[in-house]
Amino acid sequence: MNKFSTFLWRTAFWLVYKVGYNAKFYGRDNFPETGPVIVVPNHLSNNDPPIVGYALPRHVHFMAKQELFVNPISKFICTWLGAFPLNRGAIDKVAIRHALGLLKDNKVLGIFAEGNRQKPGKLGKFHDGAASLALRTGIGITPVAVIGTHEIKRNQVAVIIGKTIPVKKAKPTVEAIKEVNDTVKSAIQHMIDNYHAGTVEETLWK
Repeated sequence: MNKFSTFLWRTAFWLVYKVGYNAKFYGRDNFPETGPVIVVPNHLSNNDPPIVGYALPRHVHFMAKQELFVNPISKFICTWLGAFPLNRGAIDKVAIRHALGLLKDNKVLGIFAEGNRQKPGKLGKFHDGAASLALRTGIGITPVAVIGTHEIKRNQVAVIIGKTIPVKKAKPTVEAIKEVNDTVKSAIQHMIDNYHAGTVEETLWK
């Protein structure tokens, strides 16, 4: 994405989320400045990809459900923002190759491990994709907590970027995937709980 396009969408999302809803963003200093990154946020609403994309200091390429690429308008927006389609009904080898290519090029890959939007308060079951890619490549996972986007009310929206969780390159067995998923899920839940308790550990981005 060129600098002008980046400026346009960042300005638009700044107006919507920062100015319009006074969303809070924490932990940008936790995010790796260079190299490949796998980002795993929790998923509450359709606002999550743009608000997480705005919160991160580097451009993120999200895996997005294939259905979003059927409508010409949503396809244009998703493609413009760097997202790529995933067929959730099967093992999508094309999407996996694309994801591995992004990581090889030192890009940021975003995956909503829960797959579908969840009700607030409890994280859903994590699918294998993000953990499997992390294990295959040895690339760590950066957990991101998304709060309040299901209702999107002013002063009640926040995004917290956690510290990257190291993942050693290994065969993505059922046991290894579960261990990675449990660790990432626990980190996200911890950030959510801290936010509601008023004890956020990460630095506020002003």
